[in-house]
Amino acid sequence: MKTKFTRWLNVVILWLSMTGINTSIQAQNNAPQNADGDKKERVEALRVAYLTNRLNLSADEAQRFWPIFNQYRGDLKTLRQNFHPKGNNAQLTADQELEFEQKKLDLKKHFKPQFESTIGKEKVNRLVTAEDDFKKELMRIVRNRRDLRGQKQDLR
Repeated sequence: MKTKFTRWLNVVILWLSMTGINTSIQAQNNAPQNADGDKKERVEALRVAYLTNRLNLSADEAQRFWPIFNQYRGDLKTLRQNFHPKGNNAQLTADQELEFEQKKLDLKKHFKPQFESTIGKEKVNRLVTAEDDFKKELMRIVRNRRDLRGQKQDLR
């Protein structure tokens, strides 16, 4: 039986090959590193490993699931950008917030049948919880790192 690390490594390699990041990494070897880009890639690799583990995806399921999930995340990002353009700190009105939430719900409804046909209803149900758990875990890690940085500065 594969160890968790081996499974995680295989998932990350599979994800990198599916998203084409391996070619962008090779191109970046000659360019200065972009810290924000590196962080985003690490978070996405962690997301892949976390969700794959929580959903217990087989290699075949993962190969079919991740392109659909990546399309969903891309559409969700576009939707957020349309409602929250960069540099615009203005709050949405109540009507705008409701419209944004409805469009997010419509997007989820659009992708749900594709997810179900790929990984089944049971795993789709777990996906919702796993996504929320991943976000909470990520926020916990970020808070812990900020607290540690604050403690180090206090010691100086």
